[in-house]
Amino acid sequence: MSSQSHNIGTRLKRVDARDKIIGVTRFLTDLEVENMLHAAPIYSPVANGRLLSIDGSPAEGDPDFVALFTAQDIPGENQVGVIIEDQPLLADEVVRYIGDSVGLLVAKTPESAQRLARLVVVNIETMEAIFSIDDSRDASSGFLHETNLACQHQVKRGNPEAGFKASDQIIEASFETPFQEHYYLEPQGCIAQSTPTGGIYIIGSIQCPFYVQKAVSKALAIPFAKIKVEQAPIGGAFGGKEDVPSEICARAALAAQILQKPVKIIYGRTDDAQLTSKRHPFQMHYKVGVTNEGKLLAADIKLEENAGAYATLSSVVSYRSAMQAMGPYVIPDISVESKSYYTNLPPTGAFRGFGSPQAAFGHERIMDIIASKLKLDPVELRLRNILKPDTKTLTGQLLISSVGAEETLRSATQAANWSSQDANSDSRWKTGYGVSLIHYGNCLGAAGWFMDGSGVKIKIHRDASISVAFGLVEMGQGALTVVTQMTAEALGVEPSRIMVMPTDTDQVPDSGPAVASRNVIMTGNAIRDAARKLLPILKEAAAELMQCDLNEIKLEKGLVYSTRNNESISFEELTNYLYLSNRPMDALGWWHVPALKYDAVTGTGEAYFTYSYATHVAKVKVDTLTGLVKVEKIWASHDVGRAINPAGLEAQIEGGTAQGIGWALTEHFKTDLGKVLSDNLTTYLLPTALDVGDIESIFIEDPEPEGPWGAKGVGEPAIIPTAGAIANAVSNAIGRPINSIPILPEDVLEMMNG
Repeated sequence: MSSQSHNIGTRLKRVDARDKIIGVTRFLTDLEVENMLHAAPIYSPVANGRLLSIDGSPAEGDPDFVALFTAQDIPGENQVGVIIEDQPLLADEVVRYIGDSVGLLVAKTPESAQRLARLVVVNIETMEAIFSIDDSRDASSGFLHETNLACQHQVKRGNPEAGFKASDQIIEASFETPFQEHYYLEPQGCIAQSTPTGGIYIIGSIQCPFYVQKAVSKALAIPFAKIKVEQAPIGGAFGGKEDVPSEICARAALAAQILQKPVKIIYGRTDDAQLTSKRHPFQMHYKVGVTNEGKLLAADIKLEENAGAYATLSSVVSYRSAMQAMGPYVIPDISVESKSYYTNLPPTGAFRGFGSPQAAFGHERIMDIIASKLKLDPVELRLRNILKPDTKTLTGQLLISSVGAEETLRSATQAANWSSQDANSDSRWKTGYGVSLIHYGNCLGAAGWFMDGSGVKIKIHRDASISVAFGLVEMGQGALTVVTQMTAEALGVEPSRIMVMPTDTDQVPDSGPAVASRNVIMTGNAIRDAARKLLPILKEAAAELMQCDLNEIKLEKGLVYSTRNNESISFEELTNYLYLSNRPMDALGWWHVPALKYDAVTGTGEAYFTYSYATHVAKVKVDTLTGLVKVEKIWASHDVGRAINPAGLEAQIEGGTAQGIGWALTEHFKTDLGKVLSDNLTTYLLPTALDVGDIESIFIEDPEPEGPWGAKGVGEPAIIPTAGAIANAVSNAIGRPINSIPILPEDVLEMMNG
């Protein structure tokens, strides 16, 4: 491989952009299969109760009616829990939230499926429901499952009691963060077809094809080898299409297998909002001991999460929030408890950041509160405690390299002219600045280490084109483009030769979930592994063809050079010779995260193999007449290790920041006795271009030795600091502490007047 990068760091245009812009790309709603039927979910209209019966007779007489399937029709195991086996594929005894699926109605058209599903009578004996964390935690009976505690994680390090005794001041505060709806533009959906060999082929709007394969295998009692899952072009995911498609695809597969016809499911927006998972609401209590000089000594942190009716990915959210609960700061004595509680609300699960945005809101608000108590500048307080090389994280993990926290803080605050902020000169509009600093563990961490491997298959064709299949997915984040760049760089060819194939379970080994900002690190390292296997074959053939030594061959920019005499041949000549000489022309690459030394009992040690760091500085204006908060600008500095595609990184940072602004200010997810009220864009307000303001992206490149070309993940760090920065800025503007989000105008007015 060339020591000089020709593709890494270049602003390559998105390889999928043109087809999406001109309408060539066919999303799931565009796909049709001969003799295809359509299905719609039948779900509980009450939040908690015993399922007594399902009566489909009102729909059965309709000429468009085909079939009605319930739990009794499942040939395998009626279980679709991702980590904890607590969720039936179709509820058969108890329903636990409005939206708990009890059946699937199949009809001839999508319209008739939706219409007939509403005619099915679901008879339920209603039971008392639990909606809040406090009620779930404090309940002594009427548990949703064996207990109301879905999962828990902790960090116990040092001696917090001694640390508090040594502290000059002990500062406490409580914080709350809300639900967040994914609101991907394309709702959930799939097409399932039976195959002549008794298997199932599924194409869907999915984030984790291998999750779907496992779920279908369990429900239908057929082996993985008979199940092919392919990802269709996907119209957004943000974590919402990690585990939920396993339910939808398994139900469609059940219908397709029994009926021996293709079955398509596309959720309507209202159903999607009611049935699918959300971001976990958090309740947090922070108790922190500090010296008068601002040195952090001890912390006792309680994190409580609303898991909804089923655990789904709560265990991962609980783990990650605990591991990052006090942020990128050195603190010797700490206790963290993170617990998720079941309630009769829609399940909460994977959402961009996996608990990190919630924890970041907590640790960045408490840092500003501490700074205020000590009369210190918030940036100075952070600098006095910030992680650097040869310091330890809150779990006791010693950091050696690629620790760009301080650089992100200094670059963001310098760009924002932090030391010379605008004065509150306008009597109506108050200006405020806020800073938020985070660290984010890359990939799945110690809790998910066993599945933290990923594969690619690279095939070189006779005509010098190259196809690449990878185990993770493109879901709008630009994966196809960076995979193209990294493959071209690893093989020394032009990006135009590379064709990235749709992800499917037949092409590559189980590569785990497409989550946790894994794609660049996992796929990039797997590409390098495959290239290490292919390059000796290429060079051997080239040396034979050019009559020189193997170590004199160099591949660069699509040409093959001999360093002996600077003669060259085209890559096409080499690949044709490779074919004619009957040499291998493909290779499987694989990479797994290095082993981590971690104690699961105490929550100490190497929680993740490396960390990304980011600082966001927010400038806001608050209208004292209406309480409206306007974001003027966000300065977003990110330690990305190495920028593979700067244009793609900017897009990720801008998109994540916009999503964070929505969570902080406009997205007010409301329910009433378990019924989702904010189920469309008139009631759930996503931020518009006018709400986002200006976003300035700043890259810090502190290469990660284990990362491909030094790169680290940025997809999830992009959203994590934003809400904390905005809350700190609003607090700064109005002189009152903002300890919960969303920051609604009426709440701001009440605080200013109170």
